[in-house]
Amino acid sequence: MGALGVLSELGVSVKPRKLLGIYGPTMVGKSVFAAITASEWVGREGSVVVFGTEEHYADEDYRKLIEGFLNVKVKYVNYCPAPQDVFKYMRLVAHRRFEGKLALILDSLSFIAMYEQSKWIAQGYTEPRIYLPRVIPMLYSVTSQFKRLVTEKEALGIVVMHATSTAGAQKYRGITNLRPSMAMRVGHSLDYLLLLNAEETKLTAPRELTLVASRLNPLVEGRKVKFVFKNKTVEKS
Repeated sequence: MGALGVLSELGVSVKPRKLLGIYGPTMVGKSVFAAITASEWVGREGSVVVFGTEEHYADEDYRKLIEGFLNVKVKYVNYCPAPQDVFKYMRLVAHRRFEGKLALILDSLSFIAMYEQSKWIAQGYTEPRIYLPRVIPMLYSVTSQFKRLVTEKEALGIVVMHATSTAGAQKYRGITNLRPSMAMRVGHSLDYLLLLNAEETKLTAPRELTLVASRLNPLVEGRKVKFVFKNKTVEKS
């Protein structure tokens, strides 16, 4: 079936200029699913560019791990520790010509928020009501520029986010208890918001993907599909 087949069952239309948001707990396979989705969409002759903001992207072994899931002709896995680095690489992509289809992955938006938050806290702004108004505009700026780049290059865009906080008995859009705080702040840029979950963190454990929000087809929100990672692809379970 593959990742594209799983997304199709959820009612997600994977096309040029579309931006998917994937969120979920740590070590659930968000980056792997994003890499497989991007690879399947562009095909072997296409290109995938990853903007890796998380610290483990500074590790060459981790970059090679992600590259291993990118079964494409041209692939770039960049380490972007600060928002300025993300903007720099986006400018490079904007001026580069790519043959075939192109997919862009921003992994992850949450680390950009953490980077900005830590910067302001280090300056003595420890109250959330004080530093959040300074952090949120940067998230808007990054995702808006990313969406513009996806549109201009006629690419597929995927934004990875973390979601570990809960909303108690409250449900986001009546679907999930996990509060997609990052996604809510950048929802203006997303066409689809997907929740990836698993009972175990090991990569061979079953996964569940839920369509939490759809700008293009809200009537199918709440659909779920279970799958497993197998041989660097996705199979429905």
